[in-house]
Amino acid sequence: MSKALYLEDMLQKEFEAEVVSVKDGKYVVLDQTAFYPKSGGIANDEGTLTRGSDVFKVVYVGKFGGDISHEVDHEGLQVGDKIKGSLDWDRRYKLMRYHTAAHVLSGAFYKSLGAKITGNDIATTDQGRIDFNLEHFDRALIEDTVDKSNEIVQKDLPVEVYNLDRTTVEQDPDLVKLAMGIPKGIQRLRIVDIKGFDRQPDGGCHVQSLSEIGKISIKKLVNKGKNNRRLYFTIE
Repeated sequence: MSKALYLEDMLQKEFEAEVVSVKDGKYVVLDQTAFYPKSGGIANDEGTLTRGSDVFKVVYVGKFGGDISHEVDHEGLQVGDKIKGSLDWDRRYKLMRYHTAAHVLSGAFYKSLGAKITGNDIATTDQGRIDFNLEHFDRALIEDTVDKSNEIVQKDLPVEVYNLDRTTVEQDPDLVKLAMGIPKGIQRLRIVDIKGFDRQPDGGCHVQSLSEIGKISIKKLVNKGKNNRRLYFTIE
């Protein structure tokens, strides 16, 4: 099983690792990696794997059966190769800002309106999307909640990460903002804590303080039917 370095250090830009398997010449598993795999509605990292003077561009990262697989742009890596991994940091950092912004929004919608998140997608560095189960499609109310989210961002609260056992999490209903609840089989959860505002189980990467997000702006609002509203947002 690949060691996920990003769970311990979300600011790590480079790392060294060993190739432990290669499938079809271009799907590479390392013993450890700082590359975040596409998961939880958040896009994967991109970057490079370097072996000596050979550079392999990482075009996709996914997690399969506990292993984090890196799809590279051409064949050549072999089991046992020692590599240096480098993230496309501009891309990663923008995704981190969007991800933390999504947590601020979900916290604000829950606290202000009692709405839980039914879906999310941060597939690019151009926009984010969250869906929430609000009974009425009230544009003014949604706009007001986004304004409240920006007020929270301006407080520049710190963001911390730690682990809690499932029982502790389940005893605190405010910890779970997903309408689907906590997936079965997970006994220890990684918590992303915007201090003094919101805590949520999450396995992704985030900024260290809210001022790094910038301003959250509504790009588009969509009525997705009964109790389901969709918000597309940008940050600047």
